[in-house]
Amino acid sequence: MKSIRYSLHFSLLIVAGLVYWLAKDVHLPYWNFDFFHFGLMGLLHATVIVISLRDRKAVRPVLAFCFIALATIWAALTPILGLWSLILLPDRIAGVLRDHHPILRDGSFFLGGSAIGASGYWLLVRRFWLKSLRPVDWLRTVGFCVAATTLSVVAEDKLKLNIDGWLWLTAAWWLGFSCSLYWSEMNGHLATSADRMAHVP
Repeated sequence: MKSIRYSLHFSLLIVAGLVYWLAKDVHLPYWNFDFFHFGLMGLLHATVIVISLRDRKAVRPVLAFCFIALATIWAALTPILGLWSLILLPDRIAGVLRDHHPILRDGSFFLGGSAIGASGYWLLVRRFWLKSLRPVDWLRTVGFCVAATTLSVVAEDKLKLNIDGWLWLTAAWWLGFSCSLYWSEMNGHLATSADRMAHVP
């Protein structure tokens, strides 16, 4: 039995996307960096995961709050980590991206942030709810999220989509992450929720 009710999960993601879109003009005062919207990305998806968990007895309020709070903080910090990943590129590669290929430069920032964000968030999901996820599932999640980010960046640039950029990117990333979890559970690698939570102190 799958630990997440995916019909409910994907339905709630649509609602979360609407909430994110409604909050697109909200900005924190005195902050030059947009921590609010990045944090909101994590908060909304983490909330959807908690609500759609099948075993409601396993969803202790303190665990749910900690999971959502940590996911929010991680999402808010991910763009900074993505920028650092770009800075840490070898000078020769960074110079080419900076001087000759602005689309590749921006894309590298998004892809680095996507991979870092997916890795940290996957670890949180595994630690709190899906304890039997394996390293191969992590690779799949990172691959799905990077692919979704790539497609969203390319589509926005090439097709000139008249959609809010962050909403488009966020929706694609959410879908990539959630589909990777669905794939992992459909492959039957995960233990039942009761078995997993039996080891929680």
